[in-house]
Amino acid sequence: MLPIKNYWVVSPNVRNNEITVGDWRQASVSAAAAFMGYYPGDSGHGQIGPKFAGKTKHGIKIGDIILIARRHRHEPEIVGFGVVSGKALKQIKGFRTPDTFGSLRLLQPFIPRSKPPRNVPLIKVVQHTKALVQLHPVRNNAHREVCEWIDQEIQNRSSGGHITKRKNRHKGNPTNPDPDESVIVSSPENHQLDYKVQTKAKLIKAKNIEAELLQGYRCWLEQQDRKLSAVKYKTLRCDAFEEERRNLIEAKSSASREHIRMAVGQILDYAFQGNKKFGDPHKAILLPNKPRSDIIEWLDSLKINIIWRKKRAFLDNANGQFS
Repeated sequence: MLPIKNYWVVSPNVRNNEITVGDWRQASVSAAAAFMGYYPGDSGHGQIGPKFAGKTKHGIKIGDIILIARRHRHEPEIVGFGVVSGKALKQIKGFRTPDTFGSLRLLQPFIPRSKPPRNVPLIKVVQHTKALVQLHPVRNNAHREVCEWIDQEIQNRSSGGHITKRKNRHKGNPTNPDPDESVIVSSPENHQLDYKVQTKAKLIKAKNIEAELLQGYRCWLEQQDRKLSAVKYKTLRCDAFEEERRNLIEAKSSASREHIRMAVGQILDYAFQGNKKFGDPHKAILLPNKPRSDIIEWLDSLKINIIWRKKRAFLDNANGQFS
């Protein structure tokens, strides 16, 4: 039985602008919040603004569940979901948003997700184009399945439940690969830097930062039922490869230009060597923090994205492709 509460779907396209959808995703994950473009006093558009802010009798209230998701290009696109923990706010002190907005609802706990499990019919509950829609699990089977999945995930998070890892579906023998082929192998627990540093202490520190960063990222994906592997190119090995999404990733211990320049050379080389077997992959550099805007602009011209840590979460500038 589902508890007595309401379930809502809020679109991540807060300002009805495709260019900023990825930025709003980052904002929701960073702030653990759902944002609404319509204002609480706007009585038009089906009173979406007042409903979201809880200003109407049948609007969102504390304890309700908000799912941030939409249908995009005929596929479900999800940001996350959580429990409404307070009244509507107009801002979060010290937090910058991509654009203006009407109000926000803080979600605690908030569980970021970049895709639902295969057996959850999310596409059937995001057939609408509205910014706010209420789900009806009592009379709609698809709505019920989605709501039950959300409730289970929230319960697991609240009780500190463990994630069950999927088995490696790779067929073949990665321990004895053909020396002339690129193969998927287990993601390394540690990583050897391909450049020299001034002292042994700095080398150890850099290796430890990369190893910890990769392990944190791996766990982040596992929470979303996604698996991180690696690809071996003869004697070389990339840091990480997500086979299902064809995401090729190189990790660096610093967001400095020196480190990123080396990562660019490595990831372009790996992508070229593995092109015959894996095709043109999505490329990204995993960093401990977001680099400067001019570096991001340069990487964008090379079709290389970035992934960075934000407290306990990981964000990217590819609208969730890597996070």
